[in-house]
Amino acid sequence: MIDWVAAAFTSARAAGDIAKSLITLRDEDLVRSRVMDLTGTLMELQQQMMQGQQEQMTFIKKISELENALKVSLAKADLLGQYELVRVGLGKVAYALKPEFKTTQPAHFCCNQCYDNGKRSIFEGYDPDEGMMSFICHACRYCLTVEVAHVPQEMLAR
Repeated sequence: MIDWVAAAFTSARAAGDIAKSLITLRDEDLVRSRVMDLTGTLMELQQQMMQGQQEQMTFIKKISELENALKVSLAKADLLGQYELVRVGLGKVAYALKPEFKTTQPAHFCCNQCYDNGKRSIFEGYDPDEGMMSFICHACRYCLTVEVAHVPQEMLAR
């Protein structure tokens, strides 16, 4: 990456030296020769500066991609941060909304497997039967059966 910068400085220094030597020359052939040297050096400098500009554009693109990935990651973390792991029966846990978010969203459980993979997938609950209620994740087909006593009342209401 820094190679082009060093080469550009070297070329610029050489161009300056050639230009200084032109001032003291009086021989027409020597002047032409030094002008050609100067032209070649300036072309080399231009090429190195273009290479530097291309590298800069690559870095700008990469930074933009990383900033976008960070935004997505932070948004996902904010969304997943709305949940906490709660006990929903003997040896059973599920991700449920934290109390502070229950005022803005209806009560629900999220799929444990999807949550652990960084995704939010809301369980669909089915009618309670014999004191148990089943919840199914449509994303990964995971099924969770919970004792009705552990299901929030607003999830049971019709």
